[in-house]
Amino acid sequence: ECLMDTSFILFSCFAFLSYFSAAFAGFGGVIIVLTLGAHLYPIKWMLPILLPLTLIANAYIFIRHHKYIDTSVLFKRILPFMGTGLVIGFTLFNLLHGELLRKAFGVLVILVAIRELINLIRGNQEKDLRLPRWLSTAYIFAAGLIHGVYASGGPVLVYTVNKMQLEKSVFRSTLSMVWLSMNIFLTASYAIAGKVNLESLKVSAYLMPSLIIGVLAGEI
Repeated sequence: ECLMDTSFILFSCFAFLSYFSAAFAGFGGVIIVLTLGAHLYPIKWMLPILLPLTLIANAYIFIRHHKYIDTSVLFKRILPFMGTGLVIGFTLFNLLHGELLRKAFGVLVILVAIRELINLIRGNQEKDLRLPRWLSTAYIFAAGLIHGVYASGGPVLVYTVNKMQLEKSVFRSTLSMVWLSMNIFLTASYAIAGKVNLESLKVSAYLMPSLIIGVLAGEI
C-alpha cells in the first residue's frame, strides 16, 4: 500500500493536529487522529502505528515539564483506578471486531461532543463544581477502560481532572505522565502481541515529521 497517496497525506495532517493538541493542552494525542483517520483506515491498523509516536510525545513533555507534576493526584487519584480499567479495556480490544470497534468509537465521540456543546450553551455553569470522590473514581476507571480499547481515554479523564482545578502547567504535565504510563503498557503489550513490529514502525517513521512539527508548535 502506497504511503504517499492522498489518504496517507491526510492521515499525516490529522497526526499533526493530534500531537499539536498533546503538547499544547496535555491531551488529544490520539482521539483526534483516530476520529478523523477512521474515515480512511481501520482503527486496529492505526493504533500500533500511533502508539509509539504518542509515547515519544508524552516522554518529551514529561522530560521538559516533570517538575509540574502533582504526584499526589497522579499516584493516589489516577493511576491505580485508570490502570485497572486499562487492563480490562485492553482485553476487550482483543475480543472486539474491527467494525464494531469503529462504530462504538463513533458513538463515544458523538456523546462527548454533545456534552461539550451543552456545556457551551449553558455557559459552563458546572465548571467550578467538584465531583464527589466516588464519581471521580468511577470516571477515572472508565477513562482507563476506554484507553485500553482505543488508546484515547482523554475526554473522560480531562473532564474529571479539570474538576480538581489544577493550575494549567500542573494539569498538562500530570496528564502527560498519565498518558506516558498508560502508553508504555499498551505499546509493550502490542509489541509482545506482534502488532507493533518492523512493518508498523516503518509507517510510524513516515509520521515522525507530523509528530515533531506538531509538538514544537504546541509548545510555542
